[in-house]
Amino acid sequence: MPTQIESPDSGGRHGALLLRICAAPDGDHSEALRALTDAEWQALAELAETKRVAPILRRCIERSDAATHVPAAVRTAIDKACQWHSVYGLKQTVALGRLWQTLTAEGFRPLLLKGVALAHRDYPDPALRPMRDVDLLLSRDEAERAQAFLIAHDRYRLAPWAGSYGVEYNHQLPEIQDIAFELTIEVHHRINARGWAQEPLLVDLLQIEAESLRILGHDMKVPSPRTNFLHLVEHATLHHAFENGPLTLVDLHFVATRHDLDWEWIESEAARLGLSNSLRLVARVARDHGATWVPDRLCRWDAPSPDYLAAACAALLQDREVAEQNKLLRRLGTSPSGQWGWTGALRKAMRPDPYQLAQIAGSRPDEMRRWLAYPAWLFRRGRRYRAAVESEIGLAAALREAAMMEWMASE
Repeated sequence: MPTQIESPDSGGRHGALLLRICAAPDGDHSEALRALTDAEWQALAELAETKRVAPILRRCIERSDAATHVPAAVRTAIDKACQWHSVYGLKQTVALGRLWQTLTAEGFRPLLLKGVALAHRDYPDPALRPMRDVDLLLSRDEAERAQAFLIAHDRYRLAPWAGSYGVEYNHQLPEIQDIAFELTIEVHHRINARGWAQEPLLVDLLQIEAESLRILGHDMKVPSPRTNFLHLVEHATLHHAFENGPLTLVDLHFVATRHDLDWEWIESEAARLGLSNSLRLVARVARDHGATWVPDRLCRWDAPSPDYLAAACAALLQDREVAEQNKLLRRLGTSPSGQWGWTGALRKAMRPDPYQLAQIAGSRPDEMRRWLAYPAWLFRRGRRYRAAVESEIGLAAALREAAMMEWMASE
């Protein structure tokens, strides 16, 4: 039986089951599904939709002998969510085809990161892998030119929620939207937003091993399976602290089970990239929840701390606001006593991020008008900080998550 990681914010029995389904999407989860109450079925379906794995949940139900145990209203909700993902996925694919055609006609040939290859090469059906957006990786100069070209094009626009910044601020440029199909496009010039020192090594590796994948008659440039696997590990751990959800577990399953990844190479490259601890943690979380793809060599070391395992599992299921609270506390830093205090919070409050102010004010970060947003920014930040530190359980979980992140980055 898989090891169960208990946590005060682990999502209960339905949350633990969702992690098992995502870690082993080809497995038989009939017994666990049959044991759910109606309320747990409802909670499972809602969590699956929130985490973008409703199609995986439906596939799991259909492959089990528990289909008759699903409450009618829950089954209807799951089917409705899957129908929406299917239609939206078709729209995204059409939009992707014309985006590729538009960019290549102008001389750009970007690398399509993560989701495109997963959906159209690795998953058994593209409809099982919902994508929120398309990430394009280009060099710094090309990224700026491609961004300007698309914004000026009559098919595209700067997304209504996008901020105002350039390559100096983030790993990607402000979001662009396909006007007709509503596809969100993110032009990247880097792949990590957290100051990861070995980032250029993985960027080079992604480009060197890039492959061609034919979609809608276009030969699109995507990462090789093994470099995409490494990027998925980095993206889930150093970049997102597992807050991007259990879909990562499904991604890793299908990449690992459909390709010969050469685990000796994976382990060696992870060490070179400073991802050994991240790889160990991801592998152990997956195996503890029933994943069959994890080779023994990735678990031959001492297991990561139970606290880190619990932090990872909790983060995979936590809601967005809790994730934002934890990120805020990590940015403030801890005192020698291991607690976050008002001193750090007040110091940060006096030095607001000009890009955050600009996004709220609808201005550029170098315009004085950005300061009009300061009261709103301070109110939001204060409310989030207060919510983060008021709960002893939540504060302990945030400390645990921060320790996990420090351990992964310690390489």
